[in-house]
Amino acid sequence: MKRLGAAVLVMAVGCAPLDVERRTERGPLLRTYSQEKALNERIPFATTQVQWPQLTLAFSSSDICRTEQHGEYAEDIISTHSNTGAAAAVSTGGILTVLGGTLLVGRTLFSDTPNRSAIDEKGRYGASSRDVATGWGLGLLIAGVPAVVAGIVQLSRSGETRETRKADELLSLREVPCQPKPVDGVVELAGGPDPQPPLRLTLNGALVLTADEIRRLSFVGLALDGTPVTLEEEDLDRLETFRTCATLLATPVDPEALAGEARSHPDRLRMKRELARGCTMLPGAPAQPLLEAIEGALGSTAL
Repeated sequence: MKRLGAAVLVMAVGCAPLDVERRTERGPLLRTYSQEKALNERIPFATTQVQWPQLTLAFSSSDICRTEQHGEYAEDIISTHSNTGAAAAVSTGGILTVLGGTLLVGRTLFSDTPNRSAIDEKGRYGASSRDVATGWGLGLLIAGVPAVVAGIVQLSRSGETRETRKADELLSLREVPCQPKPVDGVVELAGGPDPQPPLRLTLNGALVLTADEIRRLSFVGLALDGTPVTLEEEDLDRLETFRTCATLLATPVDPEALAGEARSHPDRLRMKRELARGCTMLPGAPAQPLLEAIEGALGSTAL
């Protein structure tokens, strides 16, 4: 029975779960890589090209590609195993073992004479002091030695373990048009305050508008076969610049009128100068004579 109790004690203490504290430490960057995935969401796009006095709208059907930039790192998982009861078990077990061993070693110092002051029902005297010391010594050893062993086992299981693995982190994400294919269809110039312009058909995926047409047309958006068309910011700016210059350059250059405007509305003329400078960025646009005339009018006013 005593052996069974000792075995149970060893198993209970030795198999007790340890407290585990985990922390993660990031190591160096191993590599970066990109992943691109088509979303299968084809939508119409348009790009703009200018060769004065024409603006060409090139239509295409593009998929949307999601580009992900990833970073791969080395990552350490550090696990700290501890048991707050292990040290106490070793300490307590050590004390019990020392006491039990002392009693057993020194049992000869106790009297071997039965305890005649106590007698049981069968007429037997009580145990002698030596027998009592021996019993206590064995009991303390049975309790102390397994506790020491179990505590040492627990302490040996304590400590840190380190596991290195690769970790992936998303660094950036963007969605851009990809896999363009030219498309033809019916173009709708929509959204203007005036009556809607007539529908137009593309030819080889393109629609050509002249400066005179742009000046007369009123629209704020495009649709291809009823689906809104997306323009990148650069193409949209080029379209608006062409529309502005179509109106600005349609009027003949009149130095006298510009000089009068410089005297009466100099701020408005300075704004017109900035618009004329924008027109010089359009290939073939005859904006230089107007820009020089405005510069001359503003210069003469300053004098």
